[in-house]
Amino acid sequence: MNSMDVLEPLRRRRSHLESLVDQVRALESRRNELQRSIADYKTFEPEIEKRRLDSLEITAKNLTRRVADQEVNRANLDRRLQRAKTTKVNPLAVWVYFTAAQKKVRSEVSRLAVELSSASLNLSRDQEELSRVRGNINAARKRISDHENFDLDGSEKRLSSLGPKIERLKASHATDKSELVRIEAKVRPHTQELDRLKLELNKLNADIADADHFEKGLASASNGYERAMIHKECEEKFGTGRPAQVINACRRKMRSLENNVSKLDRRIRDEFQKLERTIGHLLIDGNNVCYERQSFIGLRALSALLRELDGRYKTTVVFDASIRAMLKTDTKGVERALDAPVNTHVAPSKTAADEYLLKLGDQDNSTYILSNDRFAEYHDYNVVKSGRVLRFLIAEGKIMANDIDISVNFS
Repeated sequence: MNSMDVLEPLRRRRSHLESLVDQVRALESRRNELQRSIADYKTFEPEIEKRRLDSLEITAKNLTRRVADQEVNRANLDRRLQRAKTTKVNPLAVWVYFTAAQKKVRSEVSRLAVELSSASLNLSRDQEELSRVRGNINAARKRISDHENFDLDGSEKRLSSLGPKIERLKASHATDKSELVRIEAKVRPHTQELDRLKLELNKLNADIADADHFEKGLASASNGYERAMIHKECEEKFGTGRPAQVINACRRKMRSLENNVSKLDRRIRDEFQKLERTIGHLLIDGNNVCYERQSFIGLRALSALLRELDGRYKTTVVFDASIRAMLKTDTKGVERALDAPVNTHVAPSKTAADEYLLKLGDQDNSTYILSNDRFAEYHDYNVVKSGRVLRFLIAEGKIMANDIDISVNFS
């Protein structure tokens, strides 16, 4: 996995949040649409709309007849105009052009042209009005049909179901956003350091390119003066006039930085793996937590751990039978000594306690075990194979479990 892949969990979570926002917007838009549809249905008056439709249809019939008459009239005027134009003579035929008959023809042509223009304009206006009225008729018919076919009960049921869906998505968004903020805060120092290392690597690459340019310049220089100028320029930029020395120093630094980047990549991946772990049930190997190295410390560390875990997970503590003798009490006494609201079980033997833990851990994939026992002989259990056994450390009066971000004093 390269350094770009390391941040994929953040990108995936951000994309998921954007998807939730889109889903909420889509559902809210659907809710608004349903609310408008229901309101329109309840305020709609079918009888009034039907009377309006009847009026529009009468208007349309009248307009249709008038348009037909106007089309006939315009066609007649056009034919008359064309006939009149055929009787006009060319103005060059002066001996005829200025006769009374020709003047009358020209007057008739002008009059018919004006009438034809007016008729065409009126026809166009009535055609537009007829088109508008027919559009209103279709819209009125659709409103009536939509009202008759509208499922009010079904729409109200769908509307009532949208509210809880929207709220669930908003709650999920708030939870996931809070989780993203928590994860970003956790990994930010590492990603910032990763960015710093990348900037350093980019600068070293640029320095190598510049030094290589100087080195090639020295190789192609035609005289000592040119080489001296190149050495001087290199020294002004890097503090040394030897480009090869600069290149070697930069490459050494790059190897060190690349090693650090690789380590930081692993650290970030480990952090994401830890932060994205979903623990539904935490099983604690009780006897394990009663020892610091080889010294028995009683329930102090375990009690502090349980107080710190309170409310985070469903938690169960499993002891083996020896705990009763070590604490000089019975099972009820162990529970009272813990003084924590947690399920507590004491198995009849050490082996039984281990198998009890592992069988509980195999119930589902969100169950984890907190124990420093590697359970090597129980390799066939899924909780062991899938790496759901988490480690802890007790040292200097503190119990630390990095996998669950626990570090608490008990002394």
